[in-house]
Amino acid sequence: MTQEDETTILLAITGMACEGCVAAVKAALEAVDGVKSAQVSLEKKEAVVRYRPAQASMDDLRRAVETAGYGIGA
Repeated sequence: MTQEDETTILLAITGMACEGCVAAVKAALEAVDGVKSAQVSLEKKEAVVRYRPAQASMDDLRRAVETAGYGIGA
């Protein structure tokens, strides 16, 4: 596998209010097949996700965040 097989995306996360929320969003994103890592910031209300587009789609990421009880904003 090469670096070209992976991409990084910045997602605005809505609904987070505490570090527990951060942990829940991080765990939800990292549970998606193809996600290599997720760094979630409560202060910035965002997640930086490194993933393989061949395995995980934006819909997969959105579904994981929404299933955990949060949202992805614009």
